[in-house]
Amino acid sequence: MAGKQEAKAVVQARPRTLTERPLDVLYLAYFGIHLIASIAIDAQLTYPPYSQRLFPELLRKVLQDYLTTSKDPFLLAAEARSANHVWFRVLLASETLLQIPFFVVAIWGLLNDEKRTYPLMVAYGTLAASSTLQCICSVLLGSDAIGLSPAQIRGLLQNYVPFCLIPTLLTVDMMLRIVHLLPITPATPMVKVSSKVE
Repeated sequence: MAGKQEAKAVVQARPRTLTERPLDVLYLAYFGIHLIASIAIDAQLTYPPYSQRLFPELLRKVLQDYLTTSKDPFLLAAEARSANHVWFRVLLASETLLQIPFFVVAIWGLLNDEKRTYPLMVAYGTLAASSTLQCICSVLLGSDAIGLSPAQIRGLLQNYVPFCLIPTLLTVDMMLRIVHLLPITPATPMVKVSSKVE
């Protein structure tokens, strides 16, 4: 009997393969795509304009093509250094300085079924979902959609909505995984206090 329990513990201790973790495959694809987009587009807008020449010509062309096609009001405002969109430039700086390194850690954690990365993913998912929701609401309810065609608004939403929904799913999923990893503490027995005075 002891041998079976030890074998079960060994089986449970081994990292699960990606095929056993379909949501992790989704997250892995998401982080891979986001890492490429962050380096190719967002990071260029974080640094001062004179540093653009540090980026390869191909990446500069990708950024300009995206801005021309999408008319993304947030990235255009970041490029213009708009005082009304300082909040978005702060998000871009956070993405470049914190999230790009995190994407590498997250990809490593997902490939290795590393549970120590779960709290980091909760923190990232919360930040990403809330900041992207702010952009979506600004396009739908604010003035950032002024001058955009319905097709451009749909294009923006197609870009932004998945980057809000997947981090939301990631946050909830990782919080539930963390809860399942926590030990169950036994309930403390209640002691009945007598109200009689002797």
